[in-house]
Amino acid sequence: QLRWAFYGYSLTYAKFLGAVEMGGALLLLFRRTTLLGCLVLSTVLVNILFQDIVFGVNAGALRAAVIYQSFTLVIVGLNHRQVASIWRSFTERSRVPKASVWIGLAAGGVLALTLAAEHWATH
Repeated sequence: QLRWAFYGYSLTYAKFLGAVEMGGALLLLFRRTTLLGCLVLSTVLVNILFQDIVFGVNAGALRAAVIYQSFTLVIVGLNHRQVASIWRSFTERSRVPKASVWIGLAAGGVLALTLAAEHWATH
């Protein structure tokens, strides 16, 4: 009851979760974005699985979440070469172009300013 009261309290949060789930599902439809779709859906599904276990949601809902998460893991497994390539690109040392560093710093600065402005406006 607590969980459903939580979701019922914030219709915006429920809509946000639904939109993220639909976005992840759409990403699965295209070969180039399949792994990104799995990442998006896994993020939501792990959250749902944890909530189902902690709040003791009925077995049918938990079973469905486990099945959906299993499917995303199968898709990742079928794309293991691409996953390995992505992993190597994150773990191997490479020379980062200076422009990328400045773009990253600028993006971080914009994020920091946005968060500061939001904090200032709401407190």
